Amino acid sequence: MTQIILASHGYLAKGMKDTLNMIIGDVSMVEAFSSYRDEDVNVRDAVEEIIKEKYDKGDIFILTDILGGSVNTEMMSLIKEYPKIHVLSGMNLPVVISLATQTDEVSENELQQIIKDSQQSIVYCNKLLNECKNMQEGDL
Repeated sequence: MTQIILASHGYLAKGMKDTLNMIIGDVSMVEAFSSYRDEDVNVRDAVEEIIKEKYDKGDIFILTDILGGSVNTEMMSLIKEYPKIHVLSGMNLPVVISLATQTDEVSENELQQIIKDSQQSIVYCNKLLNECKNMQEGDL
């Protein structure tokens, strides 16, 4: 079974999990940690406990908010000891939904496609509307 761990500065990870729950329902495969907000929780230690428990039971994806940030750096430090985990930075809702709805193991090629698809969901809507408007005017 796929395990997803969301880790962010502030409450982004918890908000992402809440939104995911609204969209797909059961999110028992997702854990969310708010660094620098959950003062009584050492996020790295909590994530490592989950990894130890789930390591040989399926894919483990750790999604962080920003590449090179303190949260991402801490999560990346786990790769050395647990080389089968997958750490991604720049989490967004499309990538979280895609991973949370996987029923089989995700190959590296499939993971790259999921990332590519989620990147394509970032759209400057003003430009999109202008392009649509120009197409409609050109059709007249």
